[in-house]
Amino acid sequence: MIKRRIGAAVAAGPGDVRAVAPSRPWVTLALCSAAAVLEGFDNQSMGVAAPRLIAQFGLSAAQAGVIFSAATLGLFVGAAVGGRVADHVGRKRALAVSLLLFGLFSLLTAAAAGAQSLFAARLLTGLGLGGAMPNFISLASESTPANRRLSAVTVVMAGMPFGGAIAGLMALGATLGWGWRAIFVVGGAAPLGLAAMIGLLLPESPPARIVAGPNASEVESVASVLFGAGRAATTGLLWTGFFFTQLVLLLMLNWLPSLMIGLGFTRTEASLASICFNVSGSLGAIVLGRLHAGRHRRPWVIITYSGMAVALAGVSAVGADFAIAALACALAGAFIIGAQLILFALAPLYYQFRMRGTGVGAAVALGRLGSVIGPLFAGGLLARGGGSTTVLLAIVPFVVVGGSAAYALTWRKQVLDP
Repeated sequence: MIKRRIGAAVAAGPGDVRAVAPSRPWVTLALCSAAAVLEGFDNQSMGVAAPRLIAQFGLSAAQAGVIFSAATLGLFVGAAVGGRVADHVGRKRALAVSLLLFGLFSLLTAAAAGAQSLFAARLLTGLGLGGAMPNFISLASESTPANRRLSAVTVVMAGMPFGGAIAGLMALGATLGWGWRAIFVVGGAAPLGLAAMIGLLLPESPPARIVAGPNASEVESVASVLFGAGRAATTGLLWTGFFFTQLVLLLMLNWLPSLMIGLGFTRTEASLASICFNVSGSLGAIVLGRLHAGRHRRPWVIITYSGMAVALAGVSAVGADFAIAALACALAGAFIIGAQLILFALAPLYYQFRMRGTGVGAAVALGRLGSVIGPLFAGGLLARGGGSTTVLLAIVPFVVVGGSAAYALTWRKQVLDP
């Protein structure tokens, strides 16, 4: 079956839609959505486990920031390598292997006995998961017609905040006697099952060198992919948008429960606020994805990032009323997560198939670098005596920079091939 599909890809010729489009696109989109859910679950898992985990191991704010950033440091390396590898061996194989590694090391997180083993487990988890995202983004984009890619990928990526909401619900299981380790047991077992399903059900994606045609012996160099043929400005804007938007997003995902406790709310209220953030983000991303795919995408970029800044300021000023705090967190989630998921959906549209894994992987990797810095930034401010309000207001300038890059990106030319 796989050989027939790859043979058809060569027969179709370079750039032909038949070379890459799966015969059952709904299967690809469903599996990619499941991978996005697991990504979101893992992103939120440390945040919802943090209050109990910090107490058990006696971690300082600075130590917690380092551990929070361990997975995203691994994700940075994994994304950069995973996308490039997929251009050589095919996205299906790269995605399945990434999920296997992610699952195994998540189970090691559940077995951590101290700060050092926890750091190592989270770093290795990030390496495995890092290779997954550029591949399920690219697969989802390639499974749909060009005029529906932005909306389709945004819907797939909306699974991320739903995964985060599931992690938040599991945190509420503490009232049933569940410990923080249960979160990582679930977060480790699920990717192993999904990897098996991908191996059985996902249509094969041929390596880029095959789709490029029999006369193309090599995939283009990394430098050529990212900066050649007038792509340097596009790549720079993607990197800037990803870096600063992911910085804000992962800071909020990791620190939101702790920040809410710092504002005077209980642990249960902090977990509920995290659920509001994620669920609203998922629904908001679907709505924003449709709006950004229309004719007025530039005004909507301005509205989205302006909404992020206003919502962050609102969360910092909610006072003691939890209903208002939950609403502010919901608005923050809608704009912050919505902005990031739209960037994820846009990234594949600026690189052709033969180089898409490398281009998307590099953008995701730069976003992951921002994800490393975000939790460290919050941990550093708190360690120096800053409060929750200080952290929330200090990241507003990052929103401005990321939004400016995203707005400039809307003027760059997109590619229309598979």
